[in-house]
Amino acid sequence: MDKTGIEEKVIQFIASKVENVDVSKITTASQFEELGLDSMDTVQLLFDAEEEFGVSFDGDEVKNFRSVGDIVNYIGNHPSSISA
Repeated sequence: MDKTGIEEKVIQFIASKVENVDVSKITTASQFEELGLDSMDTVQLLFDAEEEFGVSFDGDEVKNFRSVGDIVNYIGNHPSSISA
């Protein structure tokens, strides 16, 4: 899957998980905080994303995740774990 496809899947996934956020407002630059997610919501979102995309986020790297783009980039850099 190419980066655009990953972006679209991740954005749709996040839109399905975050209440009161218009999918058209979500971009790779969107910060979790801007989407109304606190730290606990972010942790849950990342757990759900691992299951959805068949990836296991590295604990050290995930501590630095702040935006939708961080998830997209991680999944893009671990293509063997992407479920089509």
